[in-house]
Amino acid sequence: MSTIPHRPFGKSGEMISAISMGCGFPWGFAGFDRAIETVRHALDRGIQYFDTSVLYRNGGSQVIVGEALAERREKHFLATKIGHFKEARFFRSPEAMMVQFREGLRQLRRDSVDLLQVHEADWDNWWTDRPDVAACQLFDMQKSYDFNNAPVLQFLRDAKARGLCRYIGITGNNARHLGRLISELHGIDSVLVAYNYMPLNVTARQFVIPPAHAKGIAVIVAGVFTFISRIPPGWRTEGTYFGKRADEQLDQLQKLHKASGIPLAELALRFVAADDRITSVCVGACQPAEVDQNVASFNAGKLPPDLHAALESIAAQFEKLN
Repeated sequence: MSTIPHRPFGKSGEMISAISMGCGFPWGFAGFDRAIETVRHALDRGIQYFDTSVLYRNGGSQVIVGEALAERREKHFLATKIGHFKEARFFRSPEAMMVQFREGLRQLRRDSVDLLQVHEADWDNWWTDRPDVAACQLFDMQKSYDFNNAPVLQFLRDAKARGLCRYIGITGNNARHLGRLISELHGIDSVLVAYNYMPLNVTARQFVIPPAHAKGIAVIVAGVFTFISRIPPGWRTEGTYFGKRADEQLDQLQKLHKASGIPLAELALRFVAADDRITSVCVGACQPAEVDQNVASFNAGKLPPDLHAALESIAAQFEKLN
């Protein structure tokens, strides 16, 4: 087993591994058996924080993680999420959320989880009564919301009070929106931010990490690898992941990778992991060998100063979208 450092999970007193495994299995999925093997291998390598969701592989991720960890006695920390609904009214129904979560627990083969999160809390549907499901529509930053009394917060607090989870948190893909939620919400233990701390976009450093640290909230960073090779079709307009110079940034990143001889994934992971304000960097894997690569990259430590500075220069070109 490799030695992976542990960092405080906010002000909870809990310690979790500074590198964690995201169990979305979006690209490179090699089947259930291989995915189960990969999760178990990650635990063998010292990764003890696993993040899944009802949405990942249409619930299949929770089945994989449940099977992989069911009989393992090693200490581990399991995080899952309540996700999207096909009918808008269910985003505002604690009863519907509980039904979804109970099914998730069944898939996970346990009675409770360590952390229960809102999947994409920056979505408008969680905070506003709507007649339809507005996919990827962010809540209006100019509006006033009663975030703390929203049905989803009532559900999270109730689940925690019942002992169905030990901690509650939010996740999202848009740093500014998450920053507002962090500032206004009471009683959350963690925030997971995806796609906003990577070589093309580091807005989480401005909008997420400072308010989270001020309130003792754990910060999980995900989506580190998603855009380092290409920008997938349809993702440009889905959020605030990219600026107008994204193609130039990506080209510069790939040239830096070729000139340095360091794999793209290692460059991205070591760049992000250098920020010790992050509780854990959550990265995916579909094969045991990818887990080994992630652990080796993390344990390699900070990049040489010139390479880190070059990546900072690329990230600085991000232009905020209005």
